[in-house]
Amino acid sequence: MHITLLFCFGIGFIPVNDNIIADMRLIILLIAALPLAIIQYSDETLASELGISESIGSYTSGCIRNSATLSIDGDGYQVIRLGRGRYYGNPETITYIESLSKKVKKELNGTLLIADISQQTGGPILDDHSSHQIGLDADILFWQHPIARNRTLTITEREHIHPQSVLTFDEMRIDEFKWSPIHGEIIKLAASDTRVDRIFINPVIKRRLCRVYPGELWLGKTRPWYGHDGHFHVRLRCPEENSLCESQKPIEISGDGCGGDLDSWFRADGSIKRKRKSVPSTQKRLPKECKPIMYPLGEY
Repeated sequence: MHITLLFCFGIGFIPVNDNIIADMRLIILLIAALPLAIIQYSDETLASELGISESIGSYTSGCIRNSATLSIDGDGYQVIRLGRGRYYGNPETITYIESLSKKVKKELNGTLLIADISQQTGGPILDDHSSHQIGLDADILFWQHPIARNRTLTITEREHIHPQSVLTFDEMRIDEFKWSPIHGEIIKLAASDTRVDRIFINPVIKRRLCRVYPGELWLGKTRPWYGHDGHFHVRLRCPEENSLCESQKPIEISGDGCGGDLDSWFRADGSIKRKRKSVPSTQKRLPKECKPIMYPLGEY
């Protein structure tokens, strides 16, 4: 059926047939959908195009949008094993490392060797890490390298530096030839920053810190874990503006964590209890927002 309507535009009437009406309906639908399209664009594409950095997902399943790069040399630190390409992170992590290094240099006359943070896009690291995926984890060596304290290391020298355990051969005690008071002071500076959620260290090291710094509340952030005898692992809180970042469950202890929580790690002879055998874990499914970041060409 052919229908002709007359629309008034202030200067007269014009005929409108049903084909024009169909076009107008389409235009109205497009206009109605525009706000949703703008929101969708703002949440994903706009953040990328504006260079906004964001940690997405959890520490063990996520990625980084527009990661920041830690300079390989800075005031009080040097990055090691550059060939691994793990000196990227959330901007909060980069500024944290820079500020901590300056304090260590100024207050302790020390130099930090920075190991793994994250890959450029974050995501799973196919070796000894299940975390380090969203740019809020950083490994820092205990070793105060004598050469690094006096000059900039070459690229080749950095590639051959690995964590040096500060424990005795039986892993039951601190090796007094490798441990120095500066190590405890570095961890204290690192943990005292409000951006830090927790720091993973070996239970034997935690036990030493409890003896040297009894009752100090920053100790509550130092969490005993297997390994971590040649480096300490700093984990920062999710930045408030990173809405897609998943915080870790809060630490379920009060005070310094030097009581039963720490004692539970040791046998009667002072050795660390063996890690329970578990079924090999598989990589958790990444958030959907990570696919275009990690696989920009669509090769999922």
